Amino acid sequence: MAVSAGSARAPPRSDQVQKDKAGHTSGPSKASHMRKLLGFEWTDVSSWGRLVTLLNRPTDPASLAVFRFLFGLLMVLDIPQERGLSSLDRRYLDGLEVCRFPLLDALQPLPLDWMYLVYTIMFLGALGMMLGLCYRISCVLFLLPYWYVFLLDKTSWNNHSYLYGLLAFQLTFMDANHY
Repeated sequence: MAVSAGSARAPPRSDQVQKDKAGHTSGPSKASHMRKLLGFEWTDVSSWGRLVTLLNRPTDPASLAVFRFLFGLLMVLDIPQERGLSSLDRRYLDGLEVCRFPLLDALQPLPLDWMYLVYTIMFLGALGMMLGLCYRISCVLFLLPYWYVFLLDKTSWNNHSYLYGLLAFQLTFMDANHY
């Protein structure tokens, strides 16, 4: 079956600027600085409908997997250094008083041998998060001991410590293990 020359669409010329269905221009025009840096234009967030479309667009999950791996690696390194696994015998000697958070006086440290177990579970959870093994279980195994240790001693509180706990909580509900 032959197609007449008049009904066939001519390919777009390279000097023409064309708009696709979303209203984005294609052709010889250069992308704006905002699109180069952030991946979207200001018009993409100018209305609620466009913002919802922008937030629901398909993206590559590789960046989430890299974040999961790096977060797990930092927590594996953080547990002996910042959380006190290396100085556990000095921090939680049996009967040693620690500075408590207000309203959490009932939260008491376990005996020293059990505290080693708590830190080991936290370490294995962080290692599982890093490697993506039994991901959600690993997140919970990291998260529960982390918050227990965090709320146990007020003197070890830092803003970034609170942030680590919140990020681990969010990672528990993300599918960061699928890549």
